[in-house]
Amino acid sequence: MIFLYIFILAIIMILWLYARISNTSSPLVEKGYSWVLRTPASQIYTWGLKVSERIHKGRGGLSKKVIKDRKLIRDLQTLNPGEPPERQIARYRIEQISTVMLIIGVGAFICLLVSIASAQEGVLKEGDVIYRSNYGGMNVDADLSAGITVDDVGNELPITISVEPRIYSTAQADELFEDMSVKIDSILLGTNDSPEHILYPVSLVKTVEGYPFSINWECSNYELIDYDGVVHNEELVSPEIVTLKADCLYMGEHRILVRDLRVCPRELSREEQITEEILSAIEEADESSKTDEAIKLPETISEGFISWSEKIDDISPMIMAAMIALAMIFIPYKETEIGSKLKARSRDLLIDYPSFVSQLTLYMGAGMSVRNCLLRLGHKAGNIPEHDRSYLEKELVICAHELEVGISETEAVENFAKRCGTREYMRFGALLIQNMKKGSTDLIGMLREESDDAFTLRKNEARKLGEEASTKMLLPMVMMLTVVMIIIMVPAYMSFSS
Repeated sequence: MIFLYIFILAIIMILWLYARISNTSSPLVEKGYSWVLRTPASQIYTWGLKVSERIHKGRGGLSKKVIKDRKLIRDLQTLNPGEPPERQIARYRIEQISTVMLIIGVGAFICLLVSIASAQEGVLKEGDVIYRSNYGGMNVDADLSAGITVDDVGNELPITISVEPRIYSTAQADELFEDMSVKIDSILLGTNDSPEHILYPVSLVKTVEGYPFSINWECSNYELIDYDGVVHNEELVSPEIVTLKADCLYMGEHRILVRDLRVCPRELSREEQITEEILSAIEEADESSKTDEAIKLPETISEGFISWSEKIDDISPMIMAAMIALAMIFIPYKETEIGSKLKARSRDLLIDYPSFVSQLTLYMGAGMSVRNCLLRLGHKAGNIPEHDRSYLEKELVICAHELEVGISETEAVENFAKRCGTREYMRFGALLIQNMKKGSTDLIGMLREESDDAFTLRKNEARKLGEEASTKMLLPMVMMLTVVMIIIMVPAYMSFSS
């Protein structure tokens, strides 16, 4: 898996270098996406456009994708009025591509580190060497896979071994004092069902966890059960009783535990025979190297050569899958995010509506025409930096530009109302257009009445926002209450227990 993660990172790096070397640049990639990967994302977007043009070239009618893209362009133009649609769709797609690349790249890098760390935690070193722990330490357990070729057929046999700690002297740490037969009985059977039906190796433990005892086992028939508890019943014809005697030592006192086991014959498959032979070879290597720093695993058996590899728990594939899933989830989330922005835009326009109508009423009451009022409001909004303008100020700037280039007042007001898109602005636009076309002697009165209604609507919207804010605060308040309850109850419980 390490090579896969390196390959992913290499592809991203190659795309980045290619885009840099080929001087990929476009006015469409100035902002709105991650600057780290904007150049390769722009290059990928350019390639995608070329492929899409070749695929759809010559096709008639409107596909679902084209209809969906048109809706997306309309939404983007609503959020960013006055900007060319090609620029907006390109910035949106490039931002999607760069974010997906960033997620996958970060995921591949994390998975690479996790995979390397998992490989370093393995106990198999230099291909066939396992280093022992120091004297008094824990056994080194290894979950290995023995690759062996039998009759020109490769096999992978799972082998689990436990390497004892390194021995520096023959002194015993503890001696057994009492007999722990109850616990030893359950441990002794290993994977066997009962002492009357022994088929698999028994567990001749040297110590029992939680007790300072040393146990030495003696067997009445080492041909059937050897020193390590391995059951040799391959050539057994009928069941035989084997007596195991455990000498439990503690402080120089001996207690004897005797157990009778009924060993039953069983047939070994070829793989089991090979496994038994490998385990026997490992046992011999272990016995011959107990005083060495490391144990060298056997390289050959009677069936052929052995190639060792280790099974390592590597969670990096799951992390990579999660990152890819996250990248896939991001794409539809990005599209739904536009809907949320449109709702926020409508709310902002509604909030600014009373102030807008009030200013227009004030200017017209002072004797200014509708054209001059819109030009004044548009120029006032144009003096504000572009990134600080509200949605209403952006629309006013566009409306002023339309009036300056010669578009009629009626058409400019109609376009302004359509771009805003809310019911209030549409009603306001219809009021002005009707006055321009048919004339009205009481336009100021109607505007003042509209201003009063707008402020009432604004107060209702403010009340609604306050209720939503109180609802959103409910979850943090519950979480804080839980934390406070834990802070109070845990010390009280601990003092009560003590």
